[in-house]
Amino acid sequence: MAYYTRSDSTSAPPAPYGGKAREGSIYIIKSDSRIELYDPNKVVVSLIRSGVPYKAAADIADELQYKIYDGMSTRTLRTILINLVDQKNPEAALKYKQAHEMFVRTSKGTLERFDPKFIEDSLIKEADLSREVAGHVSKEVEGKLRKLKVNYLTAPLIREIVTVQLLEEGLEDARSQYTRLGMPVYDVTQLIEHGSRENANLHHNPETIHKFAGDQILREYLLVKILPRHITDAHLRGDIHLHDADYFAIRPNCLQHDLSWFFQNGLRVDGTGNHTSVAAPPKHAMVAALHAAKILASSQTNMAGGQSLDNFNVFMAPFFTGMSYDEVKQVAQAFVYEMNMQYVARGGQVVFSNVNIELTVPPFLRDEPAIGPKGKVVGTYGDFEDELQVFTEALLDVFLDGDARGKPHLFPNTIVKVRDSAFKDPKQQEMLLKVHYLFSKYGTPYILNMLPKWQHGAVNSMGCRTRLSGDWADRQGYTNPRYSTMRTGNIHYNTLNLPRIAIEANGDDNKVFEILDQRLDLIRESLEIKHELIERRLYDNKLLPFLTQKGQSGEDYYQFKDLTHTVGFVGLNEFTKIHIGKGLHESRDAYDFGMDLIKYMRDWAEFRTEMTDWRWTLTQSPAESTSGRFAKLDLREFGDRAIVKGDKEKGNVYYTNSSHLEVDADVPMFERARLEGEFHPVCNGGHITHLFLGEGTPNPEGLMSLTEKLCRNTSMGLFDFTRDLTTCKACATVSGGLQKSCPNCGATGAALEYYSRITGYCQRIGSGESTTGGWNDAKVAELRDRRRYCI
Repeated sequence: MAYYTRSDSTSAPPAPYGGKAREGSIYIIKSDSRIELYDPNKVVVSLIRSGVPYKAAADIADELQYKIYDGMSTRTLRTILINLVDQKNPEAALKYKQAHEMFVRTSKGTLERFDPKFIEDSLIKEADLSREVAGHVSKEVEGKLRKLKVNYLTAPLIREIVTVQLLEEGLEDARSQYTRLGMPVYDVTQLIEHGSRENANLHHNPETIHKFAGDQILREYLLVKILPRHITDAHLRGDIHLHDADYFAIRPNCLQHDLSWFFQNGLRVDGTGNHTSVAAPPKHAMVAALHAAKILASSQTNMAGGQSLDNFNVFMAPFFTGMSYDEVKQVAQAFVYEMNMQYVARGGQVVFSNVNIELTVPPFLRDEPAIGPKGKVVGTYGDFEDELQVFTEALLDVFLDGDARGKPHLFPNTIVKVRDSAFKDPKQQEMLLKVHYLFSKYGTPYILNMLPKWQHGAVNSMGCRTRLSGDWADRQGYTNPRYSTMRTGNIHYNTLNLPRIAIEANGDDNKVFEILDQRLDLIRESLEIKHELIERRLYDNKLLPFLTQKGQSGEDYYQFKDLTHTVGFVGLNEFTKIHIGKGLHESRDAYDFGMDLIKYMRDWAEFRTEMTDWRWTLTQSPAESTSGRFAKLDLREFGDRAIVKGDKEKGNVYYTNSSHLEVDADVPMFERARLEGEFHPVCNGGHITHLFLGEGTPNPEGLMSLTEKLCRNTSMGLFDFTRDLTTCKACATVSGGLQKSCPNCGATGAALEYYSRITGYCQRIGSGESTTGGWNDAKVAELRDRRRYCI
């Protein structure tokens, strides 16, 4: 049978788009708007490939020519053809349909016929394009998809091709809005099979996999959607570091809680009581302690960082009236085990928790009404000095006991406030000595030195560095300094890469401060964005109900107006090495220039406070992963001009944290404490000095004597004595140092576990002869370099 195009059709419309059809020709409009001469032979071939016998295919093609017209779309032609085939061979019609239709596996889990209208509508909705531009892009994308000759598409594939088309059209802003967030298949596989060592407090389990996968999406969302391009680029380059990027758009950082508020108002762990049971104010000490644990755990759902209880033992004291020491210790034990066994925080971890404890009722709380059982006022907190001391002794004894295997309880971080009376009053001396027994055995607590003249009488700290001081209350005219140190915290902190500034300034002092101003402005802008976001999340989106729950008088629990907005920094020591030629401990000129730089940043924060009436502070960034990230980026970008610590060949490099001296600096312990301590009053948003102890078990009395000298003769605010520990699972022996075998039973390998303080908290390093457990490579390199002191 011969095939020909009909020339006697009088009903065919004119050629499309003003074109002129050749006499005796039929033109078809392709899906990509191209015009193509109709060829019946292509129809026959496609039918035969779909299983239609040759003669039937020829008959169908012949019949089709009476139904087509000039300017017909391929979509209409295909519909007519399928109907004709279905009349002669339904099975072949199904095959033909499957071979020529595109279906989409949608993100909703359905299989739907491809329709370019969906692309057009989504571009209007998501990328804010006009109908005309969106229609043009969708037609171009349809053409590219049909050229792929595939039957089944996925929504991610279509979106990728759309974003490529947007780039080709020069629509970069639209592409940024339309892009898909997620992870490559390979990365998900690696995460499932090998985990991540970004955070040493997280252990490999299904929850961490879900956490890191979700974090990736929100991290990309921040960089693509929330932040302007210049801030995103500065973060990706390593000029600055945006901490907790995965939580930036939805949560504040950390929070210092007021336990007495919940003792008076009761507990709604979801913030509303609509989804959970509601607890009235506690009647008994055990319930009060369990409420304290639940407050720290529940608030983690609304916060990105650490959760802390200030004046923990002060507010608990009224519940212990008439109780024996054993009864009090049982309550303390319940609380400590709750904080170390509530394996329910984000990603399958225990809550990153802190408690600040006093050795005496502080002056600013002594005459405050004490909230006791049933939320009733039972006197003043000064009336419960004895109960405070019994509970403090019991709490310290629980920490000293360790767990069932003899391992240290790692949480909560226990921060002991030491006032002048601690070295004079016999009862306080007894408690402080027990703190040093804990230092001697496990090295886990912290000392918050309240003796320096620069220190306010009401102040607290967290292991995550955040420091809140009563001087803000004085400045704002609050009646009690506690109102600026509790029910608030840090909204966010971002970190400057100081060594990179030195590299870029190339020895020019003026250039240093010019670049520093530019980088500080990036921090300012990012924190202003964060402030606006969290205000919206709190009061418009109602996303943080635990924080906005109200007390009996109708006030919000969370004091948003008192949050700190904080700039941090990494690598001051490497900055002076590059800029001056010497490290902080090697040259007075280097030290003084480093101090000038940090004071300049503190002055910047003070200026921002005056300009905005927000609480701007300067902090020593913990930089658990940031110190390594900055060092690796600078080594790659600047080569030998970047002065880094660690192993360059293996890539396990790092910068010295904040304004610390090099961890391996040949400096006596007291000199290290004195030099680092000078930076503490400048870094009002948070600071710490780590004093690393050797393998031997130090004498507690000697350690306590050293603490008094350090408190009286240095400017340190927060400091610790850190021990490396080896614990043996076989015999429950705890020994100092990272041992290859248990000194008690000789066990090796997996029977041994190693612990040390990573930045602001003690955590497991690894087991056996490996020190590559939860710690990242940069921090493992730092661990190996640390200079340890024998007391």
